[in-house]
Amino acid sequence: MKHLLSALLLATVVAMPLAATSVALAQPPATDAPAAPAPPTPGKPDEPPLVMNYFVMLIILAVVIGANLIPSKRGHQD
Repeated sequence: MKHLLSALLLATVVAMPLAATSVALAQPPATDAPAAPAPPTPGKPDEPPLVMNYFVMLIILAVVIGANLIPSKRGHQD
């Protein structure tokens, strides 16, 4: 009897998601569906600010190199 109840409970838990899908399958298909939306037409992409990008890259590079050039304060006992 105990195995029957656990098997019945397991079958109920497994069948629960399938019970919800029957409602979705019972819906009639749309007969006069609207046309699918068309994708937007791409325009000319904007030109990137080339000089500003190189300037920012040089600043970041200078900060990284400058941080690496700072001497460490290690003593002779390290």
